[in-house]
Amino acid sequence: MSRAIKLTRIHAINWYGYNDTLAIDGNLLLAGVTGSGKSILMDLIMTVLVGTDVAHDHFNRSATGRHSKRTLKGYCLLDTKREENGVPEYQRNKGAITYIALEFTWPAKAGETPRVETWGLRIEFRNTAENQGHIDSYYCDGQLCRDDFLAVSAEDGKKRPLELAAFRNFIVKERDGRIFETQKQYLRDMANEQHLNYNPAVLTGLLPQAMAFTNRESFDSFIRD
Repeated sequence: MSRAIKLTRIHAINWYGYNDTLAIDGNLLLAGVTGSGKSILMDLIMTVLVGTDVAHDHFNRSATGRHSKRTLKGYCLLDTKREENGVPEYQRNKGAITYIALEFTWPAKAGETPRVETWGLRIEFRNTAENQGHIDSYYCDGQLCRDDFLAVSAEDGKKRPLELAAFRNFIVKERDGRIFETQKQYLRDMANEQHLNYNPAVLTGLLPQAMAFTNRESFDSFIRD
């Protein structure tokens, strides 16, 4: 029986066309025709684990094997892949908030409650003119569900992603979690032996390449790295 830490849930709220939570039990197969969104989920996983700066340079490589024009802004605002007078058009053209996260579950002995942690990023572009966006990284013990990221809008009664103040209150005060000042702190703590316990330099160097699904010049050098 495997005693490894397992990925058990993917949160994709306003991540391109996704707006849901996907539970994972055992192995997961992503299947679909070209353009159905498989690489978009791969990019989500990579972004949570290595941060937006590194991930941006590798978006869509799991589909094309090379650099593409996909951007974090396009994922958040939902790029329509159309332009008007040379300016990209977005479906969420009045700004948007995106939540992405990964849930990990530790192996537990018989009769024990499994340990669960959730790590993720909140991404906000307030309008289409912004290029950098506002990014906050977060962590909490335990499981989150889709509705934890949403609130009912007073304007139209629809559920929309939480504003930062409300999300901060939920994560920090209600769930005893943390919102980090920088992604550097977030990535450092996530890799800590008390949490996921991995070498961040190795993961950052190898994960984007592994997700590209392309031939390496030297398999030996990849293994040695």
